[in-house]
Amino acid sequence: MRTILFHDKVTALIALGLVVALLALVPAQLPRMWLYPLARQLAAAKIAYQTRDMAVYETPHFIIKYTAADADTVAMLATAAEAAYGPVTQALRYEPAEKTLLLVYPDRQQLNQAFGWSGDQSAMGVYWGGVIRILSPHVWLKAGESTKEFIHKGPMVHEFTHLVFDHMTSGNYTRWFTEGLAQYMEYRANGYEWLTPRNKLTGKLYTMAELDENFDNLPEQSLAYREALAAVRYIAEVHGEDKLMAIIADLQKGRSTEAAITGALGMDYQAFEQAWQRWAVTNMKNYDEK
Repeated sequence: MRTILFHDKVTALIALGLVVALLALVPAQLPRMWLYPLARQLAAAKIAYQTRDMAVYETPHFIIKYTAADADTVAMLATAAEAAYGPVTQALRYEPAEKTLLLVYPDRQQLNQAFGWSGDQSAMGVYWGGVIRILSPHVWLKAGESTKEFIHKGPMVHEFTHLVFDHMTSGNYTRWFTEGLAQYMEYRANGYEWLTPRNKLTGKLYTMAELDENFDNLPEQSLAYREALAAVRYIAEVHGEDKLMAIIADLQKGRSTEAAITGALGMDYQAFEQAWQRWAVTNMKNYDEK
């Protein structure tokens, strides 16, 4: 990777500011989608510069940056990253043009500081600005657990799905759909599901309007995520993965999530909401409190 000199950094930051300003001013969806990849590329360049002093380990598809505290986990991280690459790119039929930058944070405080989060955030991984950031396995992986457990429970498939989908659609998607898709890829690749006592699908659910308009601010986030997975699984398992890809193809053309779903499935949005909620009751697992 080319070293970015100081004046390059300043130029990139100025350009990023200009692009962000342009994105805010352009009302039409397609022009915004054309500018979005540039904004993402500049954001990734800025992050690469800011982390220039971290240790580097490269794999065929990833550039992993880490601190000395994670020198003993880098082989595990590399294996998990490459294990995620094939299933995600094959399922979504898309490969990023360049290697993915993967940053490893040694503790939760440093990961939270990177995003200005409060101390109560507990994410194991985050995708933003063309870069994947994950929390060190030392923080959350139990003693004695192997690379196999890290691949199964870790964030790599989830966050890499976000990255690939973001590249495919130039950011044209709702939050619930990208989170549902990322969880579906985890379920498809590793059989993993996020189950808690509070995200059972047999009780009162959030509406599609709530998921569309306020996903990240809904009081019970585990339920919002579980519903997102249920909706995407319903599409893939009832209507077929070709329909799921047809929805993504429409998002690539600039259509809204609602228009893409109703067009591909041949049903209105209210009927879609009712259909996946009925399906989820009998086809999705719920937390077993025994």
